[in-house]
Amino acid sequence: MYYTIKTLLSQGKSLRQISRELGVCRKTVYRIKTALDNGQEGPVLQVRTKVLDDHQQQIAEYYEDGLTAHLIHRRLTQEKGVIISYPSVARCVERLKKQEVYVPLQSAPGEEAQVDFGYMGTFQNHGKPVKVWVFSMILSHSRYAYYRLVTTQKISAFIECHYKAFEYFGGVPKTVKLDNLKSGVITPDFYEPVLQEQYAAFLAYYNCAPIACRVRRPQDKGKIESSIKYVKNNFLKNFRGSDYQKLIYELKAWNEQICNKRVHGTTRKVPQEVFNSTEKQSLGVLPAVRYQITDISSRKVSRLAHISYRYNYYSVPAQYAGMYVRIESNGTLLKIFYNRTRIALHSISQDLGAYISLEEHKPEYKKSVSREEYHQRMAAIGPYASQMFLLLEKNVPTHWHAMTRGILHLKKSFDDDIINRACKRAIRFNALSYQHIKRICQSGLYRQDESLEAQVTYTEGYGHDLWVYDNLAHN
Repeated sequence: MYYTIKTLLSQGKSLRQISRELGVCRKTVYRIKTALDNGQEGPVLQVRTKVLDDHQQQIAEYYEDGLTAHLIHRRLTQEKGVIISYPSVARCVERLKKQEVYVPLQSAPGEEAQVDFGYMGTFQNHGKPVKVWVFSMILSHSRYAYYRLVTTQKISAFIECHYKAFEYFGGVPKTVKLDNLKSGVITPDFYEPVLQEQYAAFLAYYNCAPIACRVRRPQDKGKIESSIKYVKNNFLKNFRGSDYQKLIYELKAWNEQICNKRVHGTTRKVPQEVFNSTEKQSLGVLPAVRYQITDISSRKVSRLAHISYRYNYYSVPAQYAGMYVRIESNGTLLKIFYNRTRIALHSISQDLGAYISLEEHKPEYKKSVSREEYHQRMAAIGPYASQMFLLLEKNVPTHWHAMTRGILHLKKSFDDDIINRACKRAIRFNALSYQHIKRICQSGLYRQDESLEAQVTYTEGYGHDLWVYDNLAHN
């Protein structure tokens, strides 16, 4: 329009004629003529500011974190105070999606396998309804696939599906790419995933490495995503009935006769043929013995410093009472861990309701002490303490353990010499108990024996009471 008006003005036409000929307002023609007269040879680009211009970087960061347009709109309005409609935010997010370009991922033979679960629905297993999932592992190079039905997604079932798949392939791929399943990944992180310890140990046993996909990035595992869709659309929709055992049988037949023998939609090759010709020999060697699956769970240690497992109670060190521990069992041994440190090891008991307690797990003051050890501890205090031990053992055979522990406990408040002298006075007056010795120590009566001995003087005649000689005789 700008250059057309410029051309018509150069031909000598008036503003009215140009307005009528072009069908535009005469003011528009006048504005452009004024700009031309001022030396402006072309139109100036009109830039409209948008509300989200100042928040583009923040929106891009939210999108990279995996937030949806709804969540981004909520954060902008509630946390940033931006007044903007949801459709505007949605259009901005859509432009960010179009900017991302996906590159097809190619894998060398034997390099990678991808795994995932897919929900199949509810079926009848011996008259009881069960929820059923299908486990799938697909070799990324040949698209050779293995399917297995499960009724749980526990780590034990997850690992069993893995080694069954490895045995089906006759070898082990170098890496396994998995979705952020709770069975395999605790904290989803593309660069440093915290894998379940047993799953990591299992893969290490098979000389295989795990790779966790990024959160909300299905393109990272596109092959297994397509594999799950394929089994649902090609097998499940064609299945008749609700019997779980029949489902297992027909899935196995479909896996071998149809899935791995059809022409793959992407590679345009038959997966079984590619697998047999190029990939099978590239897989790692299976170990001679299967990986032993252990039962892993967590428990809270009771106030009695025991954990419950299969209707029995097993001890842990007393300082862990009230804490959460992890247990591992292979059916014969029970291992108990706090963080990554093993704190207890038990043999599995076949009893019911039994307490299996180890002596070393008890607090120091409750550990069993032998008679010889008690005697050694008392003898270390002094000769009268050793004599007191023998007298207690002889005169109070049912309570000498507790009394001896009480006397030894006095070491926290009194030194050995005081306790030994208190035992001496208690023996003199036949006061054979912990309480008497304690009172002698607290009251200082052990000093009277010294003053008593100092009172004995030898003079002519019989000027002394007879009890003094009795005390001397005892000494």
